[in-house]
Amino acid sequence: MARSWRTTRQIALSGASIAAAMIFAAQPAVAQTAGEGPQDPDQAPGAAEAVLDDVIVTGTSIRGVPPTGSNLISVSREDILTHGGANTPDLSASIPQLSSFNTAPQTSPGTGPGLGSFAPALRGLPATATLPLLNGHRLVGAGVQVTNPDYPLIPNLAVERIEVVADGASSIYGSDAVAGVVNFITRRNVDGVEVSASYGVGDGYQGGNVGVLVGKNWGTGSLLAAYQFSDNDNITGGERDYRVLDYRPWGGVDARPTACAEPNVYPFPTYATPYAYDSATDSFGAAGTLNRCDTGAGADLFPASTIHAGFLSGRQDLGDRATLWGEILYSDRHDAIRVAPQNVFVYMYCPGLTANPNARCPTGAVHEFVYFNSGQLLGTDHFTNTNDKAVGNSSFGVDFDLPRDLNLTVYGTVDWAKNDSYVFALSQAALQARADIDLDPFGSNTPQSAIDAILAANYFVDITERHEVRAAGAKLDGPLMSLPGGEMRFALGAEGRYEAFEQRGYYLSPAFNVSENMERDIGAVYGELFVPLVGAGNEAPLMRSLALSISGRYDHYSDFGSTTNPKIGVTWEPTEGLAVRGSWGTSFRAPGLRQLGATIGSFYTAAAGAAALDASLAGVQTIYLSGGNPDLAPEEATTWSFGFDLTPDALPGFHASLTYYNVDYTDVIASPTLPQVFADPALTNSLVFYDAAYAPGGNPEIDNLLGIAIPSGGSPIAGNPIFVVDRRNQNLSRLTTDGLDFATGYRWTTGFGAVYAGLAGNYVLGYHTRFSPSAPESDVLKLGLSRWTARASLAVDAGSISAGAFVNYRDGVTNNYSLAAGGTAAYESDPYVTVDLRLSWTLPAEGPTDGMVLALMVNDVFDQDPPFFPGSEGVGGAYNVIGRFVSLNLRKAF
Repeated sequence: MARSWRTTRQIALSGASIAAAMIFAAQPAVAQTAGEGPQDPDQAPGAAEAVLDDVIVTGTSIRGVPPTGSNLISVSREDILTHGGANTPDLSASIPQLSSFNTAPQTSPGTGPGLGSFAPALRGLPATATLPLLNGHRLVGAGVQVTNPDYPLIPNLAVERIEVVADGASSIYGSDAVAGVVNFITRRNVDGVEVSASYGVGDGYQGGNVGVLVGKNWGTGSLLAAYQFSDNDNITGGERDYRVLDYRPWGGVDARPTACAEPNVYPFPTYATPYAYDSATDSFGAAGTLNRCDTGAGADLFPASTIHAGFLSGRQDLGDRATLWGEILYSDRHDAIRVAPQNVFVYMYCPGLTANPNARCPTGAVHEFVYFNSGQLLGTDHFTNTNDKAVGNSSFGVDFDLPRDLNLTVYGTVDWAKNDSYVFALSQAALQARADIDLDPFGSNTPQSAIDAILAANYFVDITERHEVRAAGAKLDGPLMSLPGGEMRFALGAEGRYEAFEQRGYYLSPAFNVSENMERDIGAVYGELFVPLVGAGNEAPLMRSLALSISGRYDHYSDFGSTTNPKIGVTWEPTEGLAVRGSWGTSFRAPGLRQLGATIGSFYTAAAGAAALDASLAGVQTIYLSGGNPDLAPEEATTWSFGFDLTPDALPGFHASLTYYNVDYTDVIASPTLPQVFADPALTNSLVFYDAAYAPGGNPEIDNLLGIAIPSGGSPIAGNPIFVVDRRNQNLSRLTTDGLDFATGYRWTTGFGAVYAGLAGNYVLGYHTRFSPSAPESDVLKLGLSRWTARASLAVDAGSISAGAFVNYRDGVTNNYSLAAGGTAAYESDPYVTVDLRLSWTLPAEGPTDGMVLALMVNDVFDQDPPFFPGSEGVGGAYNVIGRFVSLNLRKAF
């Protein structure tokens, strides 16, 4: 909440600047108006038909036809206005098939790979298996130490619709389209000026945004420019009282940390029995006592963020046969993430054996380990991680109208991202150096000079990364020949792409430099054929139409080789108002650049972890390797689906759709943990190496592994036994899932206006994983995955007043939790259900209120706590950490 005044001030200043620009830019123009009547917020009927006349078609390379055999989920412009989200991540929270559904979407928190990235997943599959697009073009990666494409941050005023094809689509788009694609389609041909401002508050939280869009259409061309500024506060763990860390009332463990402001010590000779220190009495409790505390109360559950986003697009006819077009999206995001002060320990001698006047020990102790929280020593202001991300995505090209209604598109894209991340980590060595001098882990007597010395030697992650993607290609599409059922159409294309990743900085200390330079070239050719076997010219009873789509794509990567992926889709209309569809295809995901070539670290560790799994390794020097693996192959998937769409003439305004899907995802890249290596004999035999008396040059396998790594924490000692575990990325895992997507709705007219009621969602029938080919199968529905998600809606349009209510449902999760008595038990949490309300008023179309709309948004009306689970800080499953959020939005079109 510390940023509240700054948030309000920045939004106000940005709004004033936009208002000034609006006054000078405004001119007589025709404003773009919204469609009449309430819109379906989940699956607008006629979405596929609307695509037919648009240049941008999701799920196919052929203009003029919708994706054949696949389900298309659409969020329209009216839905976007109704939702009222602050940015494109917020808009994704309304789509039940995405993992961000019914949450407060945010970039990845924490300190590891993915920091700063926003990439929600489809149908519970990995986020890297969903491909985000902008107007049908791939995007650049922007997360820390990951290179998969990131979702775009687009000014809301510039978004026309969002389309999701939840089906394998590598035959069209290439890598990453395993679960499907999410295509953000921007507005075109706007003639006028639009401005928007929103501000909202929640419990200990506030956020807002301001935006402006200017468009001009001059007949032979158009230009559109949009800008948006967004800012929000943070929410800490201490601001949400549903957090629980002590699960003993439910038979679980007490998970509160034991490194507290009031330390715990483990004295010689066993170092096994704790003694709790009490500062009030300057004494220790009995043997076995422990201080416990909530060190995460000051850490962020939701980070503070500031976003600037700008979008510019234009088109210009070059005579009658060619059109020049281009677009650029730029966004700049700053995240400040407060983390819990680091839990640390030092080794200390007891009074009489050390010069440190602050030493304390239980009676009879000689020396001890002292565990404490560093916040008491340094304060909490040092424990804020930052991530600054600047991203640019641009595409440009020329469309040529050729004879015979053919179209040739020649295009190029230039995408880039820069990510600066800083993660604070206290130096254990610097702490230990003061343990015999003047460090006071028991109170506040550490002198400032010692604190300054500790901070001067601190460890931290300070990394700058640059991502780059450049592509050039050409596509020819159009009619091929006329059939009795209609016009056979085709598309042929080729594309060349260059991807690069550069990293500069270090991890924990300058000695561990993590500079990386990786690049690769990709060449692809693809084709698609649309065959209307039955249509208006040859329809028959129970055969109104039958369409077949065949597509395929060949991709060659310079770093791992080639892959070919086909897809077949069929849509059959037995009668008007009923379409039955199905598809089958293969998809792939190329290993990320960092998965192939990331810095390989060798970490020398104590053998405790290995010895706990194999007693013969007690006292053996142990080295783990982690990082990239140049021998990786692509992840592969076989997907198929079938379903129907119903829009009966007998019931105008009604629609229903149901889709069954099945995904078999193999060779998924993973890094095995130590317990997984020891539990799986196949992994043990291939990834574990042992030498009873290590000598450099004497064991080629071990020497090769150590030779490719950057050592951290020491080097192996010659003549001693050595144990090496290769935990680099491997093609190991398999995921299989099937389920149902559903949507239904009915729109009707009454005496006071139009009404719409609808329901859309996803139901998981099964989801199983196998970590490696020889590992046992796991049921993910028993390991924390919700079985189904749904969104119900009721909307009313009564002239100048529109209102809507939405019920968001996420099924409870079943997962295991640790028991105090040992072992684990299953716990099933309750469902998470929230209610959202929307109300908008179109002000009188006269004077200064002409073209003005005032909208009220209330998310989570009843401020619903997340369902309880005896683990994970007391929360079962994904939820909206903001809770009730009340926001006002004012829009005006000129």
